[in-house]
Amino acid sequence: MKNFKDIGFLRTEPDLTVIDARKRDEYLKDHYKGSFSLDLDLDMAGPVLQHGGRHPLPDVLTFQEKLRSIGLSDDSRVVIYDNGGNDSAGRLWWMLKYYGLKDVFVLLRGYSEFTDVEKDSEVPKPEKGKITLVPDESMTAPYEEILEYSKQEKLYGKVVVDSRSEERWRGFVEPIDRKKGRIPNTINIFYRKCFNPDNSLKDMEFIKDSFEKASAFDDVIFHCGSGVTACTNIMLFDELGRKGRLYVGSFSDYISYDNEPIKE
Repeated sequence: MKNFKDIGFLRTEPDLTVIDARKRDEYLKDHYKGSFSLDLDLDMAGPVLQHGGRHPLPDVLTFQEKLRSIGLSDDSRVVIYDNGGNDSAGRLWWMLKYYGLKDVFVLLRGYSEFTDVEKDSEVPKPEKGKITLVPDESMTAPYEEILEYSKQEKLYGKVVVDSRSEERWRGFVEPIDRKKGRIPNTINIFYRKCFNPDNSLKDMEFIKDSFEKASAFDDVIFHCGSGVTACTNIMLFDELGRKGRLYVGSFSDYISYDNEPIKE
């Protein structure tokens, strides 16, 4: 697979920068030797405002400086791990791709793959990197486009995929956001659907079948609650040779305007 890699890849490939995408306190307790910390809330998201969702993208220059502080340059090769759920790691994978890095991978099964001798609590101090972030806006979809899509009577060449659980998509429950339901005309592919309980990936045929409905469209936009777990679905779609766009603000941004149609 081109985006998801096993522990053997990390152990044998030279010149990899390893990034821990778990919570900062978990990283400080112990982590893969030589890895650097980027926390979802502290580093991968900016301040929450009226619009933009629960995890808006951070200021680009602030994020660029953080990446430089852990030694990243434009040609860096990066492996990311989290606790194995492929959520915060997927978000960072998408962000690094969005800002121009080419070789970015996520470690399957995450932190649980490391042996005790591969862990320590020392925070490395690298030489400052020289990465320059250049956003690729073709990888995103704005609120206005999503709103227009939600009001269509028929779907023409475009589909929006909701990556939340089916229960949230159907409006049965909503544990996080202030409104429940879904954006009209969306289809549901839960971002955990293609993973086994041990966080390994199911076979490619299962993944292909899971995205069959989305694959029928030329333009596929993914969203979730706040633009985090949808990135894992984008990774999976990319494994099938297809590109997807991200509605960064996702459902938490969509409902912030209070004039949007919602289906339950």
